[in-house]
Parts: sequence; C-alpha cells; structure tokens
Amino acid sequence: MPRINLLILAFFFTVACDPVGQSLEQDKPENTRVPTQESWNPVIRINSVGKENVQARAAYSAHYNDPKEILFIGKVRLDFFDLEGEHSSIMTADTGHIDDRKHLFTARGNVFVESDSGMTLTTSVMYWNENKESIYTDQAIVFTTETDTLYGIGFESDANLSNWTILQPTGVTYREFEDE
Repeated sequence: MPRINLLILAFFFTVACDPVGQSLEQDKPENTRVPTQESWNPVIRINSVGKENVQARAAYSAHYNDPKEILFIGKVRLDFFDLEGEHSSIMTADTGHIDDRKHLFTARGNVFVESDSGMTLTTSVMYWNENKESIYTDQAIVFTTETDTLYGIGFESDANLSNWTILQPTGVTYREFEDE
C-alpha cells in the first residue's frame, strides 16, 4: 500500500510542474508595460512660468515613455506654491498619475486637500490641470471653511482653495441671515 501512495504522489508532482520559466511567460499579459525608471520616495518638481509651482512626492513612482506618464503609489503628496513661490496648499491621496501629454495630474483614493489658510476638501478623485493651474472633480465632496461644512457633487478651484465653486451643492443650512 505505501508503494501505491508514493506512485500517486510522484504522478501529481510530475503533472503539477511546468518546464522552467514556461509558466511565467504564459501568465504575463501581452500589454504589460515596463517602466523606464522607478523611484522610491521621489520628489518631483513641476515648474511653469520659470517658478516651481508643484512638488510631488510618493512612496514609489514608475516613469513610462509610451505614453509619457508617471504613476505614483503610496503616500502621494502634492505641495502647491503660489506665483511668488510661497507654499499655498497640500493634496494627499493613495495613488496618483501624471499624463504628460495633457499636463494633468489625477489623484485617487482618500484625496484630501488643505490650504494654508485652513480650508479643507475631501473626495475620492481630484484632478490638477497644470495649464489652468486649477483643481477639479466630478465626484462627491466635503468642503470645510472657517465657518461652514459644505457638501456637493463636483468642485472647481485654484490650488489654494481661495476661488472655488461647488457644481451641485447638497444639504441644508440653518444659518440665519440678517436683512440689510
């Protein structure tokens, strides 16, 4: 009886094993891209009009040439600076993506934006358009100012959250307004 068990066990080992390297090549998707550069804890500076206006950081980044883009994974952070080079706000997210052709940064997952003046915004996806120097989303948002917490769907603003619009505001306010 033990001899039959050994034969059955040997049969399963033989059937289960592939020639060396063959299974790796078969499991590899055809459209897998290989990054041209990888970085851990990178700091990427984005300049326009001759001044630094954004500094991007992450736990990991992968740079690709075709199409030209950078992927950020883990502890993504963007620091925004105004035209005078002064820090104005921070955006954090789980992941990020720079599309170099569109000059567009996409932040995804637990997106949080905080201006140096204290206003905050939370959402699931946020875009930063380098050419327009604006942030926007079409997702649900919670926007907190010094006096209010506002809710809505869709948001547009400059990066320091000083000129903002909630596209579809929702909710109720109980604030009383005085007649002038």
